[in-house]
Amino acid sequence: MALSTFAPNELSIVLLGNGWQHVLSGFAEDSIVSIERQSDTFNMYVGADDTPTRIYQANTAMMITASLAQTSESNDVLSAVYNKDRETRDGLFSILVVDNSGRSRYFAEEAYVGNVPNTSYGNSMQVFEWVIHAPKSDINIGGNSKLSASVQATLTALGVVVAPQWTA
Repeated sequence: MALSTFAPNELSIVLLGNGWQHVLSGFAEDSIVSIERQSDTFNMYVGADDTPTRIYQANTAMMITASLAQTSESNDVLSAVYNKDRETRDGLFSILVVDNSGRSRYFAEEAYVGNVPNTSYGNSMQVFEWVIHAPKSDINIGGNSKLSASVQATLTALGVVVAPQWTA
């Protein structure tokens, strides 16, 4: 088993709009981002006679919460994107969250800032949590270590192409 390494400073959140792009920076100390699917892909239904059925839900929406320190200049960008969208209804952008020290990747062609975060000010650094909605997403959750030969074989059988830097 190879030693795994996660490097928080190699996590990137990239926004790409019509004529602009921005890489979020100035994250909170203990939290960078959280990503939550909006619904299960499969739900279980069990009839009165104990006959099970799984129900496929096509919904791939996700909610991305980026935690920014109050001093982050990315707050200005997200405020501007939100205000433009609120005023013109033209503030959609693409979003990519990628762990550059591993294989996790989250992408949505269209996303938007749902609302401005709750804010408070005090005698210490405050955190602003920006919620970004992504109605249709592509998600791959991966690890941060080299893959064993057996896992590589399993992934290949599942149709996954393993990049050379992750092979043992």
